[in-house]
Amino acid sequence: MKKTVLLAALLTLGIALQGADTKLPLPAKKGGMTLNEALNARKTIRKYKADMLSMQQISQLFWSAFGVNRADGKRTAPTARNCQEITLYMLTAKGAWAYAAKENKMIRVSTKDLRSSAGRFAAPIYIVIVSNNKLSGSTARALHYAAMDVGYVSQNIYLAAAAMKLGTCAIGSIPKPAVLAKELKLTQSEKVFLTHSVGIPK
Repeated sequence: MKKTVLLAALLTLGIALQGADTKLPLPAKKGGMTLNEALNARKTIRKYKADMLSMQQISQLFWSAFGVNRADGKRTAPTARNCQEITLYMLTAKGAWAYAAKENKMIRVSTKDLRSSAGRFAAPIYIVIVSNNKLSGSTARALHYAAMDVGYVSQNIYLAAAAMKLGTCAIGSIPKPAVLAKELKLTQSEKVFLTHSVGIPK
């Protein structure tokens, strides 16, 4: 019975992520693990099961990382001067998607499996954190702020993963950032800053 349910969930996820745009289920904004419990559970995990995350888990993870949490469009992570210069991408075996936070959906940008370009761990999902200096500025101070903003998002990913009993690892030494930039169709002002492997811990 459990295997049947898991297979159905994986098939549903595969079908949901076939189109260019995939509407995500609404994230939970109440309940769940307390902040103190999440902080206590937060850790880096590098070994994952092959199981794919559910659409609900994906929605919760990306909203927690850098989703919209107020009517004025502001986010779950701060950015200097509210530049909101960060875009998140999801990489899976079936391709790559950009997270459109305001619409709460994923927009497909590639059909290639780019996970090995983002990290060396066998994870069902990679999150790519991209910063756009066209929005934040290209001065040394602006780049310093952008790095801070990426750090806020990264910590949100860690805490969300802990709260959902998932594993994650922030990766600064990205194997092929140029490949990611090309395949994700980034502009010259956009830079891959950090990636996260995510999955169910072994």
